[in-house]
Amino acid sequence: MASNILGLWACRRLPLLRLSSKPSDTISTGCAGEARRIATTATDRPERKPSTVHRTTVEALKDAVNVRGAEELSNRKLFERLQPDEKTMEMLDMHRLGMEKEGRFVRRRWFGYQEPEVSLPRLAFFAGAQSSKSFPSASLPEIGFVGRSNVGKSTLVNQVCGSAAARISDRPGLTQQINFYTARDDFHLVDMPGYGFAFAKEEERVGWQSLIEDYIRNRKTLRRVMVLLDARHGIKANDRDFMDLMDRTRTKYQFVLTKCDLVRRTDLAKRHLLVSQEAASSKHCIPRVMLVSARDGAGLNLLRKEIAHTCSLGQKYLGSYSRKESIARAEYDSQLKIYKETSRSKKRRR
Repeated sequence: MASNILGLWACRRLPLLRLSSKPSDTISTGCAGEARRIATTATDRPERKPSTVHRTTVEALKDAVNVRGAEELSNRKLFERLQPDEKTMEMLDMHRLGMEKEGRFVRRRWFGYQEPEVSLPRLAFFAGAQSSKSFPSASLPEIGFVGRSNVGKSTLVNQVCGSAAARISDRPGLTQQINFYTARDDFHLVDMPGYGFAFAKEEERVGWQSLIEDYIRNRKTLRRVMVLLDARHGIKANDRDFMDLMDRTRTKYQFVLTKCDLVRRTDLAKRHLLVSQEAASSKHCIPRVMLVSARDGAGLNLLRKEIAHTCSLGQKYLGSYSRKESIARAEYDSQLKIYKETSRSKKRRR
């Protein structure tokens, strides 16, 4: 018995032995038997690749609302119970993102945030690729735009650089190839076909997906992929499949919520919270979630700033942006303080 205990003490790097319920498996087998067991199980165990398990929308809502397991609520009820973040609401108010609450007893603000303008060079069509063999040479940094069909990719590409190079349509599936647009030989914006529903044949949609995957896997100058999400719907099943592809290829990507002018400001803050939590679960996703509205231009300057920094062009296009931003923010904060001090809760007369 003493020799067995000394033998176990000598095997410091081996895990502790588990006492078996079988009478034949005793401690007298010693370190040699345990070492053989570890070696055989290690060779038989399959190698697992690290991957991120993305939650569904219902699971994310339940975790955010902290619903009890026995309580059954619909997605709409869960979304109504969700509390928006106060800092996010302040940011949306400052940049005028989302539909404002209108009413007789709502006091409107007489001031606004004078956001510094960021100007990027106008776009010009550079190349179109329907196969991986027709990709242009990788010479400039590239920013890819992808998302579900009819989410507003081509419209946003035009609005970012103030051009009309990309064709737009209300018909899902207009973009059927990867289009490369150049911005004064500084960087490329890449408009990819949409995934999901489109007015096209099934075999054509499958071909688009393989084309996008080839581009993401093999493009060395791809700096980041902007994954566009409809602010009214958030992340759907097709988006989660694409997120899995980005995690497998270890490609940096970032969420951009579009059509923010069609969502109430409170609901937009809730949607931003859910998408931010999903972005934080992936190590390849940039945690900052962008919000834009191509109709009124809200949030576009922040997106242009993000693109300039990603392409290492901050000194060229953002020379005095930080100073102008500090001045505008200080003026806005002073006016906001006056607004809060002079506001009173008005009660409706009966």
